Amino acid sequence: MRIFDKKKKADDVPYSFVKKRLLLVSILIAIIFVLLELRLGYLTIKKGDEYNRIVLSQRQTSYNSEIIQSRRGDILDADGNLLATSIKVYNLIIDPKVILSYKDNRFVNATIDALSFVYDYNKWELRDLIEEKKDASYIRYARQLSKEEKEKFESYRKTKNEEYRKLGVNDRINGVWFEDEYKRYYPNDNLASNVIGFINASGNAVMGLEAYYDTELSGLNGRRYGYLGEDFELEDVEREAIDGYNIVTTIDKRMQRICEEKLSEWQNGEIGSKSASAIVMNPNNGEIYAMASTNGFNLNDPRDVSDLDEEYVEETGIENIWYSRWKNLCVQDTFEPGSTAKVVTFASTVDENLVSNDATFYCNGFIEFDDGEHKWRIRCNNRNGHGELTLMETLTNSCNMSMAEMADMLGISGFTKYQKAFGFGEYTNIDLPNEADTSKLIYNKDTMGRTDLATNAFGQNFNCTMVQLIAAFSSAINGGKYYEPHLVKRIENGSGTYIRQINKPVLRQTISEKTSKYVREALFETVETGTGKLAQIKGRNIGGKTGTAEKLPRSDKNYLVSFIGFDDRDNPNLVLYVVVDEPNLEGEAQASASFATKIFHDIMKDILSEDE
Repeated sequence: MRIFDKKKKADDVPYSFVKKRLLLVSILIAIIFVLLELRLGYLTIKKGDEYNRIVLSQRQTSYNSEIIQSRRGDILDADGNLLATSIKVYNLIIDPKVILSYKDNRFVNATIDALSFVYDYNKWELRDLIEEKKDASYIRYARQLSKEEKEKFESYRKTKNEEYRKLGVNDRINGVWFEDEYKRYYPNDNLASNVIGFINASGNAVMGLEAYYDTELSGLNGRRYGYLGEDFELEDVEREAIDGYNIVTTIDKRMQRICEEKLSEWQNGEIGSKSASAIVMNPNNGEIYAMASTNGFNLNDPRDVSDLDEEYVEETGIENIWYSRWKNLCVQDTFEPGSTAKVVTFASTVDENLVSNDATFYCNGFIEFDDGEHKWRIRCNNRNGHGELTLMETLTNSCNMSMAEMADMLGISGFTKYQKAFGFGEYTNIDLPNEADTSKLIYNKDTMGRTDLATNAFGQNFNCTMVQLIAAFSSAINGGKYYEPHLVKRIENGSGTYIRQINKPVLRQTISEKTSKYVREALFETVETGTGKLAQIKGRNIGGKTGTAEKLPRSDKNYLVSFIGFDDRDNPNLVLYVVVDEPNLEGEAQASASFATKIFHDIMKDILSEDE
């Protein structure tokens, strides 16, 4: 009998049994793979679009969508010289997410050291910022760097990163880039500052032509961004920026500079004044060639007050100082014009044929009014009286009483009709913002009394602006045509193609051409033999009128003096108006139109001499 062990060895297991087991395992594995493939197929078919969108949306989220800034249009003078332009500058952008993207901080020290070395930025401030904003991809750290400043960093980064590679270290300068921007630049600093206006740090237009023509100058920003197409590919799309239009002004840079220089000489001379202003205009179309005041400022640094005493700045208030400097006195200030307004009274009376050329007037030095209870006198500028005067002499001698008599001839209805025709009490619609509203600073036929009529006749007891007065005066001497004063003559694109030509039509006829010719003759005589002798220029037929107005309150004895005149009796092409507000003298010593007349002479002489 053979005896067998109950415990069998593996080698004793039949081969067929092992083969069966292996087959079974293979079948199970195959089943599992089939099931996985089926599941993946299901996910691909049923959920593929969704997963694709998730992945691509993550890619899109990390994609930088950036604004492409448009270039603001230029402002040019009448000859094409730049008054304002836009130059490309660069904003320095820091990307903390990239800088901190490696655990070994290979970008951190190298990048911080580079920024500190090139721009002298504080290392600790940079490190704190990067750590605090670690999840940010965009931090605008510095604005409006120049091309040279940008290239300095880029050159240093390239050189330094090459050094790191040669040393075999992981350190790199990374996570810093530059975005384009435009900076407004004014090549002439102070020139025509109150006319041009400026762009503030936020990119907004402040005052002047910059504000009035902001829509034309601004253009439209573009954008570079991505989106998912129909095939779920990330498309790169760019909407181009549309640059702003250029505006060509009527400003004559040479005349503007002459005005500013002569006003500055007056202001820094022996006397000076609270302020002084001047406008040069073409009377035949309303184009303004120059507009200047002594309160100008540097357009490239409009908030700079370093020239002022700190105590004065603190007492006055920085915002009040800015406003007083930025204000355009020629358009925003109102005042009683004084005797320059006599031109309108004179022209209106002549035009109505209420007097003949050989008429005479008598001035005893005052007019007396009596309302039944009270009597009062309005005095002439000549307290002793001018005596007998011809019609023309009433203007050449600037007789208040004669003007009051003329206004009485016109009557309240007639006088106010001509005031309105010459533009007083109404906007001139000059293309500058914040033109003063004088509608409530002038009488109408329902509110004017006899005394008001008399004082208005010689330029007292109503207010106007400089631009109103020069427009009215121009109409009186140009044949009676009233034009809107304006500072821009055309708008064009960057290649010089006209977008819009600005031609201001004649708005109305104020007086006849015959009357206008007589007015010119009378104003010429005013300079030749009357109160405006200081305005004479050798070889020129200058005409013009002085003005002296006592400011309110009368008890303060402060005066505004002026002179307005033109270049040629027979064919006037230039009108120049000069106003001096409160000369730095006491009381009635201020009341001399000679201050303004002398400035007029000096400006007009230089303009005409350089014109030859």
